[in-house]
Amino acid sequence: MSDATVAPKVPAPSPADLQAEIAAAREDLVATINELKAQTQPGALVKRGRSNVTGFFTDEFGGVRPERVAVVGAVVVGLILIGVLRRRR
Repeated sequence: MSDATVAPKVPAPSPADLQAEIAAAREDLVATINELKAQTQPGALVKRGRSNVTGFFTDEFGGVRPERVAVVGAVVVGLILIGVLRRRR
């Protein structure tokens, strides 16, 4: 005789349990799709882009970061000067 233990059999889920699990998964999927749809609406994209840009130029307290504004201003002025110099040639 051996002392091997036999694992108890786990009962198979009932059809009603499977249907409930599928319905819950379907509801989660629909909610996720609706959330993704809302995030990709043009208005939501504009709002997120605007907050990213303003977040780049402001600190955590809402104050302006002058060093970042100065860098972007210098780049814009540099690009304008390059355009003006190219037209003169």
